[in-house]
Amino acid sequence: MASQVSAPVSATVIAFDLVGADLADPGVSAKFDTLGAVVRGLGHATQDPGKPNLTLTLAPEAAIAAAVSRVATAIAQFDAVAAPSRICAIVHYGVVFRSETGGVSSFSGSAIRATQSALRRAPQSGSLMATRDFATQASTLADLPFRFEAMGGASGAEGLSHVVFGAAAAASANVGYTLPSNDQAFVEFVKRRLATDIGPFAGALVDRALRSSSVATQLVKALSREIDNPDARVSFEHEVFQFIKSRDRNT
Repeated sequence: MASQVSAPVSATVIAFDLVGADLADPGVSAKFDTLGAVVRGLGHATQDPGKPNLTLTLAPEAAIAAAVSRVATAIAQFDAVAAPSRICAIVHYGVVFRSETGGVSSFSGSAIRATQSALRRAPQSGSLMATRDFATQASTLADLPFRFEAMGGASGAEGLSHVVFGAAAAASANVGYTLPSNDQAFVEFVKRRLATDIGPFAGALVDRALRSSSVATQLVKALSREIDNPDARVSFEHEVFQFIKSRDRNT
């Protein structure tokens, strides 16, 4: 059966590599297989044959916070039992293509290659890291259990952050707040901003979306689905959430 390839979609990609050992050690190999089983249960995972690496692509509709939390737990469990070996991983957000063959989904695209490239350049310090693109996407999500901590000036660390759990959320708690029905400044901003991507129908779409939801997260996500270009969609969401945050700081 021929594959059906989707239009470009934006997705979260996580690449993993083993630091300090290789799969020639049977004990390390078994522990890496345990990590791999967890990763494969979260989305579409690939591995170079015989190599201690994995690349996970989450479906665009996946619950990012839950998946990243599960990944972090699996990495910590591996590091605890396989020391001095450890896992180095990086989270990225970008454009992929989804292929459907016989009801089975797989992914390809520039985001996967970019994630793998970023991991090769990143400091071999272990832990879970994030690219600037993933941090930007996370800023649009509410109630995340992690935040980002800037890395030092080590070579390869440019644009990367550590993903830190058990601290303040990465996204503002106000991202999901209920919008005042009379906040005309917000409504006009969204109409103007959306019009730059889809043209004169933006105003009608915003009015319709406001009748369906007054929760910022739901509203912006609903409107962004009207934008075909995935990069423009991400930019729209980021700018609108930044506007919301600035309004909240000034009230």
